[in-house]
Amino acid sequence: MIRSVFKDKRFLVGFLFISVMLVASLLNTILNDGDIRQMTAKYENGQIVETAPFKPSLTFPLGTDGSGNDLLHVIVEGAKYTIGISISIALVQILLGAIIGTLFSGYLSKTFKITEHFLSTFSVIPITLMAYFILINVLTMPIDGFGEPFYLRASFEAMILVLLPLPSIILYISKETQKILNTEFVIASITLGAGTLRIIVFHVWKHLVQKLIILFIQQLNQILIILAHLGLLKMFFGGTVIDFSPVQDPPKTLSFEWSGLIGDYFETLYIHPFIVLVPITFFALTIISINLILNGLESVYESSYRKVVEGKRTVSEVSKVEKNLNVREDDFILVDKVKGYDQ
Repeated sequence: MIRSVFKDKRFLVGFLFISVMLVASLLNTILNDGDIRQMTAKYENGQIVETAPFKPSLTFPLGTDGSGNDLLHVIVEGAKYTIGISISIALVQILLGAIIGTLFSGYLSKTFKITEHFLSTFSVIPITLMAYFILINVLTMPIDGFGEPFYLRASFEAMILVLLPLPSIILYISKETQKILNTEFVIASITLGAGTLRIIVFHVWKHLVQKLIILFIQQLNQILIILAHLGLLKMFFGGTVIDFSPVQDPPKTLSFEWSGLIGDYFETLYIHPFIVLVPITFFALTIISINLILNGLESVYESSYRKVVEGKRTVSEVSKVEKNLNVREDDFILVDKVKGYDQ
C-alpha cells in the first residue's frame, strides 16, 4: 500500500512540496538561528540609490517587504509555523474525534439520534467568525502590551481551533462507526460474545484507518483556510502587535506565519502588490499540494478496493468452475459403472 501511494504522481508532488518547505524552514532555524536577510537601502558611491521594498531580482528572488526583509527567507522561516501548526491541530482533532466518536457510538448508541441533532448544528455555524469573537480579546495587543507570554496565547488559539470543528468530526466518525457496527461480521462477533471495547479496537478502528487519514488531510486543508481568514481579519497566530504611536503602522505578526503575513502585507496590495502576493501564492500552493495528496490517496484506496472486489469475484468464479468439474467427473464415473454393468 505504501509503495503504491508513493508511486502516485499527484501524491508525490504534493508530499515533496510540503516536505521541502518544512525541512528548509527547520534548517533555517537550526543553522541560521531563524535570521532573515534584511536590506533597507542600496548604496552607490556612498549615496542611497534605492530603498526598500525591492522588487524581485537575482539578489532577492521574491523581492523584499517594506522593512527590507527578504521575502524568500520570510516564507521559508514561516513555513514550519503555518504547516506545522495546521498539522498539529488537525492531528489532535482526528485523535480526539476518533476516540470520542467510536466510544460514543459503541456505548451510547441509544442516544445517538438525539446527540446527532445537537452536533449537526455546529456544522452550519461559521468557524472563522466564532474563532474571531473568542480570540479578539486574547490576540489583540492592548495599549500597555501583552500580559501573557506568546506560548500561552498560541496554545489557547490552537485549542480553540481544535475544539470548534470537533463536533462535526465526532458526528462524522460516529456515523461511520454505526455503519461498521451494523455489518454482518461485527454482529457475528457480538453473537459470539465479543465485548464492545474489543469490537471497537479490533474491528472499528481497523476499518476506519483509511477514512481517518483522508479526514485528516481534509481537516488540514480547512485549518489552513481558517488561518488565512483570521489573518485577513488581523487575528495573527500568537498575537497581533498594534502600533499606538501617532504614525500608526499596520498591525504586525510576532512570527512569520503565512496567514499573519497576508494580513500584515495586505495594506501594500495597491502599492506593491508583489509583496502580499508572495505569501498568498505559497498559501495557495500548500492547499493545492494537500489536495494533490488527498486525490492520490483516494485514487490508491479505490484501486486497492477494486482489486479486492475483483479478487473476490475471481475466487467465486473458480469455485463455480470446480463445482462444475466435480459434477462432470461424477458423471464420468457413473457412465463407467453403467458400462461395466452392461458388460
